[in-house]
Amino acid sequence: MTSVLGLDIGGANLKAADPDGQVQTVVFPMWQQHRELPDRLRELSWIDQPDLVGATMTGELADCFDRKADGVAWILDSVQQAFPESEIRIWLTSGEFATPDDAVDLPQLAAASNWHALATWIGRAVPDGPAILMDTGSTTTDIIPLIDGLPVPSGLSDMERLQSGELVYTGIRRTPLCAVMQSVTLNEHQIPLAAELFATTQDVHLLLESIAEDANDVQTADGKPSTVRDAQRRIVRMLCCDQSELNDQDINDIARQFARTQRNQLASALTRVRTNLAQHLRQAKRQDVEIAPRMILSGSGAFLAAEVAAECGLSASINLAESVSSSISEAACAFALARLVSERCRDELLETLPFQHVEM
Repeated sequence: MTSVLGLDIGGANLKAADPDGQVQTVVFPMWQQHRELPDRLRELSWIDQPDLVGATMTGELADCFDRKADGVAWILDSVQQAFPESEIRIWLTSGEFATPDDAVDLPQLAAASNWHALATWIGRAVPDGPAILMDTGSTTTDIIPLIDGLPVPSGLSDMERLQSGELVYTGIRRTPLCAVMQSVTLNEHQIPLAAELFATTQDVHLLLESIAEDANDVQTADGKPSTVRDAQRRIVRMLCCDQSELNDQDINDIARQFARTQRNQLASALTRVRTNLAQHLRQAKRQDVEIAPRMILSGSGAFLAAEVAAECGLSASINLAESVSSSISEAACAFALARLVSERCRDELLETLPFQHVEM
């Protein structure tokens, strides 16, 4: 039997999956630990040396690399070091796999490619008409338009996607609260916020009970546990206060203001993508231009994507967190990649393997 592994190598997390749905996600701050990447990839895999590895990345943007091309080359070399006996294929935003040697010469296509792999795989669930995939993670949200099951993005690079609203740099854990709002309303007064990394959106969603407490999770702004009490302390610091100066009701109200502003930001981007999608359909003289696009939701923040879609008058046709599992939804890009590389490259691999590996 051929063993297959999909890897999504991000700037803050590493994710792995096999085509059967076994997944693993680990925190990995690329900007601090990039030299440890080969070892961490080996530890991440439950398969010693997979026959076939498909990889995609966003970690090339980490500021430990001078250029994206340097990051792409480092990540590709790390994957090869981690799996020297495996056949490796890299997903490109051109919609195809490449060998590492070819991918290193095409850094603009290998960089920031995970969203495209996910859209290509999951688009088959909506093979007719318009749809929008909304993948909300710990750091960013991808809003990807699809027509007849195929992604039709306005651009392929991060900058182009930021411009179109198809990439929004906000997520449910790592976004600094000073990047969400510059002031809050308290007792009918407008209070400017400290421009410091005192708290993140993880603290907001903890207080609103969208994220469960985890005392073992210390990937927070102050390195202290991911609990409601600690989240309260972090949030009040945004107002240069401590918990003796504000009551629980005030703190929860502040959290709701942050959550509402984040939803509004995403709703605005979703509306832009929906408008551009309708224009695309009109230009193609499609009859389904007035049909509301179906929504596909994924990511660890699928709950937030569902709230945003509802505010925009759209309902989810597919929510991976509910229809499959929250763990697969969180590692959706890695899972999609495992499926794609298995389908597209397995036959090519079998031609090169010894006879005993071939399934009868």
